[in-house]
Amino acid sequence: METRYGYVYGSAAPKLPQRPERQAAQQPKRSRVKVSRAAAPAYAHVPKARLIFCIVALASMCFVVLYRFSILSDLNATMNRMNEEYNALRNENRLLKVEIETNIDLDRVKQVAETEMGMHKPDRYQIVPVSVPKNDYNVVLDQQYIDQATDNSGKPLLKGILDAIQAAFP
Repeated sequence: METRYGYVYGSAAPKLPQRPERQAAQQPKRSRVKVSRAAAPAYAHVPKARLIFCIVALASMCFVVLYRFSILSDLNATMNRMNEEYNALRNENRLLKVEIETNIDLDRVKQVAETEMGMHKPDRYQIVPVSVPKNDYNVVLDQQYIDQATDNSGKPLLKGILDAIQAAFP
């Protein structure tokens, strides 16, 4: 059993000689070694009431957005229906105007005016010829208005504007 590298079974193994200087060099100072545990997911400590409140708040916001879009689509549908009705009525009005214009018969208008309304043509002595000169002009009969219009030289511009507004809206 003197073999140095042989294998020995049991407790009869030879003891090696101890070398104190070597033992001290081989063994480093013992320090606390941190033993890491198996990585476990961190549990977020969120109370159930807060979680339920967040879910309800999110659901209510989604409901509000959906409700808003449903109202908008309903208003769009109503507006389209009213536009179609408006276009139909406008086309009907146009057709009625064309029908009225084409059905007007001046002889029939003359007959209705004479028979039903008792109208007649004026006699020769009832017709008064009027000569209108080529240069048209209007005559203002309100002398006070003319005086006010010509007396603006002494008033400031702002006062004149205010007077004009007050005259327009009595």
